[in-house]
Amino acid sequence: MRNRLLLRAAALLAPAALLAPAGPAAAQSQTVKIGVFDPQRVLQETAEGARLQARLSALQEKRRKEIEELQNEIRSEEQEFLASAASLSAEKLKERQLQIERKKFDLESMQKAATRELQLEMEQARSQFEKRLLEVVQKLGREQGFTLILQNDLVGYYAPSIDVTEELIRRVDEATGDGQGS
Repeated sequence: MRNRLLLRAAALLAPAALLAPAGPAAAQSQTVKIGVFDPQRVLQETAEGARLQARLSALQEKRRKEIEELQNEIRSEEQEFLASAASLSAEKLKERQLQIERKKFDLESMQKAATRELQLEMEQARSQFEKRLLEVVQKLGREQGFTLILQNDLVGYYAPSIDVTEELIRRVDEATGDGQGS
């Protein structure tokens, strides 16, 4: 979150600093080359991004099934309890109610744990992907002489001609061994 705020602040200040030369000679000698990219599209359209999303979806589905199993078990026990309530002693009724309540508590704990686990996995996966993407962005910037490459959500307007998203998708795939080139 803090990094995101710093990126936004830098994005707002950097163009002004680049376009405000120290003097008339500096204005003539410095060419500013700016690019933008869509990080969400890079995540969605690269092979690595697809693998991350598939891994997270599989984990989410696994946890969903585990939770569903426990929910079904609780429902079944509640139905059994209601069907046999008339024939059970007060002590047995209370014991069965406690068992069901414990399972409901376990279910709630399982749901919270699954949510936390998914959030942590998503944060870790996103962080790893962003680190790799930043390396690729920096390399592209150096190789092609960019002064600045910004995320598109930090910019109010940009001409489509400065969008480097496609190139980044290709390069991320190449960097992870998933591209067609070398």
